[in-house]
Order: sequence, then C-alpha cells, then structure tokens
Amino acid sequence: MPQAAHHQSYWNATTPRTSYPPLSGTVQADVAIIGGGIVGVTLARMLKDRDISFALVEARHVGEEVTGKSTAKVTSQHNVAYTKIARKFGEKGAAHYAEANETGLRTIVDLVGRHGLSCNLERCAAVTYTRDERHVAEIEQEVDLARRLGLPASLTRDTGLPFDVRAAMRWEDQAQFHPVRYVKGLAATLPGDGGHVFEQSRVVDWEAHKVSTETGTVEARHVVMATHLPLGQTGLLYAETHPFMHPVIMGRVEAGRLPRGMYINVESPRHSVRGHRDDQGQDWIICAGPSFKHGHVQQEQEAFIEIERFAAQHFGMVAEYRWTNEDYAPIDHAPFVGWSSRSPGACLVATGFNAWGITTGTAAANLLADLISDRDNPWLELFDARRVKPIAGGAEFVKNNAEVARDLVGGYLAPKPGGLDALEPGEGAILKIDGRNVAAYRAPDGQIHALSAVCTHMGCLVGWNSTDRSWDCPCHGSRYAVDGSVIHGPAVKALQPHGKAQSDPDQATLSA
Repeated sequence: MPQAAHHQSYWNATTPRTSYPPLSGTVQADVAIIGGGIVGVTLARMLKDRDISFALVEARHVGEEVTGKSTAKVTSQHNVAYTKIARKFGEKGAAHYAEANETGLRTIVDLVGRHGLSCNLERCAAVTYTRDERHVAEIEQEVDLARRLGLPASLTRDTGLPFDVRAAMRWEDQAQFHPVRYVKGLAATLPGDGGHVFEQSRVVDWEAHKVSTETGTVEARHVVMATHLPLGQTGLLYAETHPFMHPVIMGRVEAGRLPRGMYINVESPRHSVRGHRDDQGQDWIICAGPSFKHGHVQQEQEAFIEIERFAAQHFGMVAEYRWTNEDYAPIDHAPFVGWSSRSPGACLVATGFNAWGITTGTAAANLLADLISDRDNPWLELFDARRVKPIAGGAEFVKNNAEVARDLVGGYLAPKPGGLDALEPGEGAILKIDGRNVAAYRAPDGQIHALSAVCTHMGCLVGWNSTDRSWDCPCHGSRYAVDGSVIHGPAVKALQPHGKAQSDPDQATLSA
C-alpha cells in the first residue's frame, strides 16, 4: 500500500500551533467549557457576545483534534439524514434538524465575515449521489422531503464528477473551509473581558459547578462538556452512540481535475470528496473512505486501500497526507445536545453528530448558548440529550451494546504471537505477556512502550491504529498516544505501564 509522506492531518500541518497558558490556580466564571473544538470555541464566542463569562479548557491544542481531522464540509446536506430522522421523529423533527443545520451554516459564514477569519471559506454546492440503481429511490425521497422543508435541493444527474451517476441530489450555496484556521482564528477573539482560554489542561475531575485539572480549577455556574463524547459516565451517552473510524487522505491534483463541489455517495463503499485550493493556488483533493472498527488494523488497511484506489482512478491523486477521523453515530439518528440528566448536578453536553459535526456542532453551540441564557429553543425537542433513546434505537441499540460486551470480555482480535522482540520498528500490537494483554509499540529508534491494553474508561481492550500510531478503544472510542496518555475521552486516565498494578477504570465517581 502506498505510504503518504505525512501521517497527520493536512489542516493541522498547515496551521501554526497556538500556545495559550495551562490552567493554574482557581478561576471564577459563569461557564466552564471542556474542549476546544468547533463546539467549545463557537459556544465561547456566543457567550462572549452575550456578556457571559467563561473559561475554555482544552486538553491539548485548540482545534487540532476531531475538528482538525474532519473533511470540513460546511453544509446542511447530510447524505440521506432527513428521511431517517423523519422516520424516527416525524417531519416536524426533520424540520428542526433542517433549521438547526441551516443556522449552523449561516453562523459560520457570519463569524468568518464579522471577525475577518482567514480560513479559505468558499461557497459551493453539496452533492449526494449514487451509482447503484437500487439507491435511486432513496435519493428521490430525500429530495422530496428536503423541498417540503424549504431546503435548496434539486434532483440531477449532472454532478461534475469524472464518472456517470444514476441519480444525485444537489444543494446550492453550501460551503467548505480550512477548519483549523477557522477554530484557531475564532479562539483568538475570545480572551479578555471575562473570557479565558487554557491549553495543555486535561480535565481529570468534575462536579456540578467545578472542573479540575492537575494544576487548576474552574468554578462556574454551568459545566459544558464539548468533548466529542462526554467524559466518564456522564449522561450514560456512551451507551446511546457508537464510535466508528474512517480513513482520510489528501493530495495535490493537476489543474482542471479539482471537483467544484462537495460529494458523498449513498451506497457502500462510502466515498467522500471535496477540493481545496491553498494560498499558493495549488489544488488539493481530500477524500474520506469506508468506515472501520477502532483498533482493527486489517479493516483500517483495507479502508485506506479502497479510498486510495478511488482517488487515484478518478482524480489522479496520490496521498501526501493520511490520517484517521473518529465519529459517533447516535442510535436514533439525532444528536444529543442539552442537559446530561434531570439531576441538579447535570452538565451540558453535545455529541452524536454522525460525521457532520461542522454545521451540527455549530448548531449545538447555538442551542447550548440558549440553554445557558434561559432562552427557548425549538430544536431542543429533537436534540434533547435526556430523551428516551434505547426504544428509538431499537435493534441498533441491542446490536451495538452486544458488540461492546464482546470487546469488554476479551476483545475481538487475537494477540500477536511472540514477545516484544516480534515487533518491527514503528509497529504496535496487542501481545500476551505474563498472562496479561499488553499494548506494545516499538518506536523507529527501537524504544519499546509497553502498556496495559485495558481501556481506563470501562475496561475494554484497546487496539492499534497503524496510521495515527495510537491505541483506540472499540467500545466507546477513547484514544491514547503510544506513551499511554489520553488523546481524547471519554477516558480521563492514561493507560497503565505494563507491570504496574492496574487501577479501576473510570467509574461513576467521576460523573456529574
């Protein structure tokens, strides 16, 4: 399989790293926001506009994790999401989803203009297509519903793609941008006048009105978890969503081969495509491929082979950047936004964007700002994180939790035979050493990192991500660096070094 020059996100590689201070001491604010991605930073900007003080606490660097690994489509067209939502929540629910995401799109465009953000924002069409006759009716139904909802949908077979399609749904006046430049640029408008931004500050404990890192504390009226999935057991939302990964590649293309729009197909294998023109006028294409299970190296490799084949065949693109992105699918097709529970100690949360977190995450920030400000918001009826989910999810809920139970008991991959000597430089694998499952990695310089393979969230076995060189949990999506440190949760504790007595996984004592 061809190897890219960079195992990292193009967006992160082409944006200077921010250096906000770590949290120290005790900070007082109206709102503590955990997480510096698009939800957290957008929410902070909205609070600032409403004269509400906040402290945004980011575990690593603003904008570089999930947001910085996205395809960055700014669109209210989410494949065939509206018909799925309408089946679960009726046409009224689909209308709320449409209004929320149209608002998310408008909010991004407005913030770019109002604050002069340099983020390669470009207006273009979004297209969902099929090359399979069996999916034509699916697209036709989505177009009919979208038109009734007032969305800019039309049915066509003229896509601008270098191959024929059986049917396509085209939405005009959507957008795309450089997500890291956008989030970092927006974050630069936050400090001062009651606004605080902290980096390199992982939250390790929280309660109703306080969040704590190892070096500091924020005391606040409200706590918001803008963390992809809420930390620990908060809201039990890990049981109402399931994580999935997909491969992402990016490379330069010759003039004339750049697609003038954003594209995704309905059938499998899934192919997502969009163009990008950099500041030097060079054309790039970014493609995302079929999903795969966390930590399943064979599925990961097959997914990259598929999307690299597609990109080379149709656009002449060779990947120069390769990375993986993680998303959470809600069991009933609607995101979970709002209060985590009905208890007095509830946090505010936002999760389950199902790979459409740019516009839906921005919409979530709008909803959270309204809840904090005690303003009514009609979208809460659909998004409410406290809604009864297992019934709506039905068979999908049962299937996902059966998979979690399997991974909790023993994982789904047999340990690699042999000991540490069996690892090649740059290779990671689960090994059985002294009767324990060990997550072992040999660095290119030969140094061995040997860790417990037990996820500290709820005790599932992690697996190896050979592209990002990370340990990923298939149960609830926690990710760890090769030294065991948490990349992002729901886990908050690092993987234990091999041989050290293992502590209990994060349990409800950390819940809000």
